[in-house]
Amino acid sequence: MKSTLCTALILLCLSAVTLAQGPRSTEDFNFDWKFLLGDAPEAVKQNFDDSAWRTLNLPHDWSIEQSYTTEKTSGSTGFLPTGIGWYRKTFEVPANWENTVTNIEFDGIYNNSEVWINGHYLGKRPYGYSVFGYELSAYLNYGGSNTITVKVDHEQFADSRWYTGSGIYRNVRLINTATTYIPQFGAWIETPLVSEKKATVDIHTVVKTTNKKLSNASVKAIIKDGTGKVIAQKKLKCALAQLDTFKVSIALKNPKLWSIETPNLYTAEIEIIDGKTVVDNYSTDFGIRSIRFDANTGFYLNEKPVKMKGVCLHHDAGAVGAVFIKDVWARRLNTLKEIGVNAIRCSHNPADPGLLKLCDEMGFLVINEAFDEWKRNKQKWNTSRFAKDVLPENHVGYGDIFEEWAERDAKDMIRATRNHPSIIMWSMGNEIEWTYPYYWKMEKSTQGLDNQVLIEETGSDVDELKETAELIQKWFKEVDTTRFVTTGGVLPKAGNMTGYFDVPDVIGYNYRAINYDEDHKNYPNRIMYGSENWGTYQEWKDIRDRDFMSGIFLWTGIAYLGESGPFPWKGLEISLLDFCGFYTPRGHFFRTLWSDKPYTYLATKHAKKAQWIYSDGKWVDNRVHNWLDKWLFDDVEQTWNYKDGDSVFVEVFSNSPQVELFVNNKSYGIKSPADFEDNIVKYLVPYAAGEIKAVGINQEKAESDYAIKTAKWVGKIVLKADKTQMKANGYDVVHIEAFVQTKNGDLIPDLDYQFVFNVEGNGVNIGVDNGWDRNVQKHKSNYITTHNGRAMMLVQSTREAGEIKVSAKSGNFESNEIIIKTVE
Repeated sequence: MKSTLCTALILLCLSAVTLAQGPRSTEDFNFDWKFLLGDAPEAVKQNFDDSAWRTLNLPHDWSIEQSYTTEKTSGSTGFLPTGIGWYRKTFEVPANWENTVTNIEFDGIYNNSEVWINGHYLGKRPYGYSVFGYELSAYLNYGGSNTITVKVDHEQFADSRWYTGSGIYRNVRLINTATTYIPQFGAWIETPLVSEKKATVDIHTVVKTTNKKLSNASVKAIIKDGTGKVIAQKKLKCALAQLDTFKVSIALKNPKLWSIETPNLYTAEIEIIDGKTVVDNYSTDFGIRSIRFDANTGFYLNEKPVKMKGVCLHHDAGAVGAVFIKDVWARRLNTLKEIGVNAIRCSHNPADPGLLKLCDEMGFLVINEAFDEWKRNKQKWNTSRFAKDVLPENHVGYGDIFEEWAERDAKDMIRATRNHPSIIMWSMGNEIEWTYPYYWKMEKSTQGLDNQVLIEETGSDVDELKETAELIQKWFKEVDTTRFVTTGGVLPKAGNMTGYFDVPDVIGYNYRAINYDEDHKNYPNRIMYGSENWGTYQEWKDIRDRDFMSGIFLWTGIAYLGESGPFPWKGLEISLLDFCGFYTPRGHFFRTLWSDKPYTYLATKHAKKAQWIYSDGKWVDNRVHNWLDKWLFDDVEQTWNYKDGDSVFVEVFSNSPQVELFVNNKSYGIKSPADFEDNIVKYLVPYAAGEIKAVGINQEKAESDYAIKTAKWVGKIVLKADKTQMKANGYDVVHIEAFVQTKNGDLIPDLDYQFVFNVEGNGVNIGVDNGWDRNVQKHKSNYITTHNGRAMMLVQSTREAGEIKVSAKSGNFESNEIIIKTVE
């Protein structure tokens, strides 16, 4: 026992962030790596000189650090460079680790990673979203220096339909255990019986050992509540083989159930014991909840009906790219929660474990998705989606490795994340029908429910897509039977003809509200939901008014890089929040649909530029429509800056039964959102400098309001921080919002000002942005030009306590100074 305690203490000295948990030690392995952007094949050698390489901390995305460009980049992936990168980390290993087991675990490397330890090749992992690890024990220099080397080959810059990032962009850990231990993914929790009065918690544990001397072994499971109090424990005696799995069942009375409103969490601590000696221990959080679907009445959480108000999310986070930062995503998720979002579809790849942990803690339902492509690649483009300039050499994707890697990647996604109570479904894929030409012909066929098109196209009535779906379904169920399997389908008629839509437990419909009623009638036992939807009132109404539709997932929750073009259009802002996490008009609108708290918002547009005109007593959409318009929202702005006499179009969003609009206290009438087909109240008013204000009215009483003032003259620039204190851990982030304002403090949305930031002390500027989808200023910079009167900088703490001072200049204006304390 003394030996293992010494090991933990030695490791604590080696790393600033080490979790010593009895005989198991888990070292945060993110700090002090060496990095080179470029190829360096000699770097695999242990004695390679990397002193000239850059020193950095993980997670790291080298693409987001570069400048936007059209040279060797793609509109599909956001016009940011990729390439090859090498990482090396040298570290000491204690001598008394020699008879132990040491593993390194990666939460994700994008992509085509290869890993060496002290020159010994450990393996490769092509898929950029997989959690994986390697055992290092046989190749370590005990009591001496060791070097881990990672090559990341992301030369294919158009290998995805969205921005992926490049590098070791998720967390890394070094795990040391005894020779009897719980391996990676080796403990999982199931709750087969759940009610408010009692629950059964099954704790499954894989035990791996090379120690043949264990004669009196047992597995002990301890359950703690959210306060850390032990509420139950149980020990199971066992005979250990080289690899065994054990189940400990514990009954709990009056459990605190996990839900959207009360996301209660428990902790399971598992000990492997030899006699009286704990030889390994493992800890994992979990939640107790029940989930089920009904084909007629939708989704139930803890036997209570829940309509999923969901959004699809890609994994990038604006200025920080693909790197997962807890504080960045917590801020984003809090804003989505404020809007009323209760569910997230991870589009279209497995989510970072850190994001899933936040969803557990904050109460979001989650669909964790495995793939965007199966055996056939989807098209990617260089210039823009409109140009369709797909080059053969860039027509690459997951289809190139599916046969070799799909089973392992699919199962590892579940093994790595199955203890998250937020996850209710595993998605096998997204719009895979795209890649099968005969599906499009079947969708347009008027021949009825026959497979003639399939036979004509393939020479067989066997559908490869259905066969592959059955295979993936089988893989999923081999690992987890407690959740439902789904897919995001886009061609229902073809899916019905071939039987593909009969494979998953739950079918997601992408942009196919027109099929809801017909398919519910023809397939009464099918469980259905909107897996990807336009962000419009009609799309929500189509779900809201049908009990058999379990929910909706808007495309998208937050603006994302990629799937865009031509340059400088770097990404898509067809979302509730922009790249900075600021509200878009659509975000304000859906808050009035999904939040119970009274809320009103208004936006304006010059009447000559507005898409709506008032003609013959009704409002008419004056746009010339194309297919992209279905994703766009009304082009309105948060401004009251016009010329005297201008006619101004006004939209008011409100969840009150009525609204009243005022210009300088003059009323322009009371109207009801319900009287408008899109639930958006519209006005046409003459401009007069001063204030325009909308008031939400319920039973003749004002319950919410929103006002915009004329603001044309800059009086000051203002910085605002979302926190005043951080931990000095090298991870915590403060968001510094920057605004152009009048002397009275009103936002000026119509003028673009360049802010130059200054950061002093124990903090690092990790990115700037203004939220605009055409902003191609470099994110790793100290300056940014505002958009809609605002911008943002993210500052991360160092590992030294102290304070951070942040200020900014813009022309002759100087901002207020922000001071953030950093503490141990």
